[in-house]
Amino acid sequence: MNKTDYSGVKALVAVDQGDLRAGLLAAFGRAGIKDPREADDEPQLQRILAEADLDLIVMNDALGGVFVAPLISKLRRGEIGTHPFPVVVILADPSDPAARRRISDCGPDDIVDLPVSAVDLLQRIGIFVSGGRKPLVVTKAYAGPERRDKKRAAANPQ
Repeated sequence: MNKTDYSGVKALVAVDQGDLRAGLLAAFGRAGIKDPREADDEPQLQRILAEADLDLIVMNDALGGVFVAPLISKLRRGEIGTHPFPVVVILADPSDPAARRRISDCGPDDIVDLPVSAVDLLQRIGIFVSGGRKPLVVTKAYAGPERRDKKRAAANPQ
């Protein structure tokens, strides 16, 4: 298996659990991601999304008790930030199916269950960085990776 080249990836880790954030930042550094940005609350996340041109965002669905996944929907629609389609991976509690649906509606590339291993997370991210990303779609109600299966997509073209 070829090693993924992360050297040019501009990343953000927005996680409010200090140990997890530190572990992810260390793993990203070992993988070759240089100087990833970090946020641990909603105001920091908003500021970085507005200012930075990012290629990769790994974030919790909530920071400090605030559900922040809808910021990705704003990013995808071009309401904040300069690049609407970075790879977005949202870390979430697997026990709340309704929350997972709300997260999915915001347009992330992937939703990863907590707890998460940095090695497994980097493996999943490597798929996107290496060109294995789903096609992106933009409609009035949704912007993000194509979620429809091929049969349904053919029946309802955009």
